Amino acid sequence: MLIKQDQDEIIGFLKDASNMPGGWAERVYFPECEDDVVAALAECRAQGVHATAAGAGTGLAGGRVPFGGAVIATSRMNALLRIDADRMRGVVQPGVILGEFQQETERLNLLYPPDPTERTCFVGGTVATNSSGARTFKYGPTRAFIERMRVILADGDRMEIPRGRFVADGYDLRVQTEAGRVIELEVPRYTMPAIKHAAGYYAHPGMDAIDLFIGSEGTLGIVTEIETRLIPLPERLFSGIVFFADEPSTLAFVDEARARSTASRTGASPRVGAAAGDIEARALEYIDWNALNLIRDRFPSIPDAAHGGAIWFEQETTGESEERLLELWYELIVRHGALADDSWFGIGLEDQKRMRAFRHAVPESVYEQISEHGQTKIGTDMAVPVERFAELLAFYREQFAEHGLRNVIYGHIGNCHLHANIFTGTPAEHELAVAVYRRLVERALAMGGTISAEHGVGKLKKQYLLAMYGEEGIAGMRRVKKALDPEGILGSGTMFDVGQ
Repeated sequence: MLIKQDQDEIIGFLKDASNMPGGWAERVYFPECEDDVVAALAECRAQGVHATAAGAGTGLAGGRVPFGGAVIATSRMNALLRIDADRMRGVVQPGVILGEFQQETERLNLLYPPDPTERTCFVGGTVATNSSGARTFKYGPTRAFIERMRVILADGDRMEIPRGRFVADGYDLRVQTEAGRVIELEVPRYTMPAIKHAAGYYAHPGMDAIDLFIGSEGTLGIVTEIETRLIPLPERLFSGIVFFADEPSTLAFVDEARARSTASRTGASPRVGAAAGDIEARALEYIDWNALNLIRDRFPSIPDAAHGGAIWFEQETTGESEERLLELWYELIVRHGALADDSWFGIGLEDQKRMRAFRHAVPESVYEQISEHGQTKIGTDMAVPVERFAELLAFYREQFAEHGLRNVIYGHIGNCHLHANIFTGTPAEHELAVAVYRRLVERALAMGGTISAEHGVGKLKKQYLLAMYGEEGIAGMRRVKKALDPEGILGSGTMFDVGQ
């Protein structure tokens, strides 16, 4: 196993895409197998140092940023072990790049739906944070597609956790290691919001133990193997980027597209015959006017009148349904006053790649600006119930205008989950932005929302997790961690401080 201690060689493991400052570590381990992970953890325990798991560094909440101790990098555990097309399962090590895994599945006419913007992330990182992305609107987050994991606990014990093996009796959960040790723990008793949500340990009476580890951000164990569920690759795909002159028209369009898509998935849509189908977007994404202007140099055909921003949508089709579905989308677009003649549509692969590049250009440009100015990311990741969404968006705009903060807003409007990113140029402006961000979080929580719908808590959002669940909720998470990691070795300072 390779171990690096030279600070010039490990500097890249002391940060992530959040630009959180101050990271440092004594060394970085590069395990290539489970035995190496066990050995690295044993050395950390013997020397009394913390261990921080590190994926590709694409995280946005500072979870992989170490503050002392050692880093366990998963980049060399990167084998795509197998894809079983008959069972529709894929098995990978945590360091496999998500985009490469998806390319392999698609080559076999299979789809792994989780779709975070940054596909250079590791599959292990997506499991650690329960990543989402655009296709979450139809398919849900990473959790919905994880069937089995292998995990190394902080004391070196190994666990095989297939879905269905360890299920809580109410709030009492018992798990067993491969060595035969039984661990009893109490599921935290807070109530998670019934929306897109990725903050804190998954907790629900009667829950499956695998869901506790998914989204635990490296604080409960080191994942060494992941088995995913796959689905058939859709026959065809229709997509569009629709521009609007004003925001009320944009929101009305989304409201109807969201409602009809939801009704189609539940079989409740009365609009057309079952054979023809109805609108059922797999992605509904928003890009506001400021964000359009941020990428205008790269896409000069963005219409000047698009002050209401743009919506990118995708719908899966078949040869039988495609023509009718195109008609339904066009009717919806025209009815809500979109700039139809200036909008973009496509059914070919190249058109779809162009539209995805357009959507992904926004976060890419945001990260470029943040990195250029050495700014810690100040970006919202909140989601709220659908009936409060327009109110929260209006509050975002009100706060940014009142305080003169430069911003762009984009993201997963189908899930009532947008990323509002604030740009700052001076320490005073940064301090003001942090204060405004706190007000936005407080308003989202008051609406029954979550502090994080997909990026996780990491180290940047600990105080907001406390605001969300209170002292007793955090205490419940600490008890879970104590049962699985008694010495507090793993993920020190991520989500909550163990010793408090």
